Amino acid sequence: MKTEIIRSMHGAYRVISGKGLIASTGKLMAAPGVLPRGIIRGRTKVMVVAQSRVLALYGKPLLRSLAASGFKTTIHRLPDGERAKSQTELFRLYQALLRARFDRSDAVLALGGGVTGDLCGFAASTYLRGLAFVNVATTLLAQVDSAVGGKTGINLPEGKNLAGTFYPARLVLADSGVLQTLPERDFRASLAEVVKYGVIRNAALFRKLEKNAGKILRRDQALLAEIIHACIRIKARVAERDERETKGERMILNYGHTFGHAFEKAAGYKGLLHGEAVSVGMAAAGRLAVRLGLWPAAEAWRQEKLLVRLGLPVRLERTFKIQALLKAMQHDKKRSSGKLRFVLPVRIGKVIVRQDVAPKIIGQILKDVGGKS
Repeated sequence: MKTEIIRSMHGAYRVISGKGLIASTGKLMAAPGVLPRGIIRGRTKVMVVAQSRVLALYGKPLLRSLAASGFKTTIHRLPDGERAKSQTELFRLYQALLRARFDRSDAVLALGGGVTGDLCGFAASTYLRGLAFVNVATTLLAQVDSAVGGKTGINLPEGKNLAGTFYPARLVLADSGVLQTLPERDFRASLAEVVKYGVIRNAALFRKLEKNAGKILRRDQALLAEIIHACIRIKARVAERDERETKGERMILNYGHTFGHAFEKAAGYKGLLHGEAVSVGMAAAGRLAVRLGLWPAAEAWRQEKLLVRLGLPVRLERTFKIQALLKAMQHDKKRSSGKLRFVLPVRIGKVIVRQDVAPKIIGQILKDVGGKS
């Protein structure tokens, strides 16, 4: 078990990674300094929010652990998929909290992946102007990325994460043991965010992924635990220095996402997993960096080769019109002064941000990765 302490404007919080953590959730929540003062075991209610499949897999050990530590639990189920991260589900969760008479001495606990964590974090940050929030991440993508750093949000019809807050969980648990039950496609899709960290900040991590792709796909426990901790450390340090994405540094965490979010939007958030969209988005960003003379073509090929070895796409497998993709990109929240900002690699382990890319070039890159005229 390894612990990272992350400093935040909301106070320091803990991210704990290791195997078997779900069964110790109650004990870890009850540790001194984790929950705010005024939250009293024996009287504190915890709203456990999860999708049905996740609850069936991990609900019993989690609920036993919470009960053993004196927490009273209520369960709220979400629908499967990205549709859970919607205005409808946000207000349904508010209503569940109201019916159960939750107040500021209570807590919301997300059990699941990024969709569940983002929705619960937003609800916790806004219900009664703020409840304690705990995030028990059950996907690799959530463990290395979305659960860490404090971003919450829901999708609007116009695009992803257009409504949200900065509100870190008081405690994040990344139980590497649960990855053994993650569906194969979900596991592979999650690896896109892991590759991202190697490209943006850690060349040694990138080389480790290249060397151990087979072991990673076999879900070697020791290796996964090591990789998860390395990614958490990168995310933690970047988030500390630029918590609200006002200084520019945190923008690098969006590598591949400007393209990726457009692919998801064009797909109607169906049939294309977030990690798959980000993988194609990284391939597109790499090709854009080559086109702009920032990155050698050989390095772009190296990135794509690793993504393919990890079972990830580097081209769109569905037909998307380039104009529809460009329109979707215009709703990206990372725009500045009306211009799209792109995170682009200059070498493995270092990226820069550019916002002077002509729409014609963006269209050419979209065509390169499978967009249709």
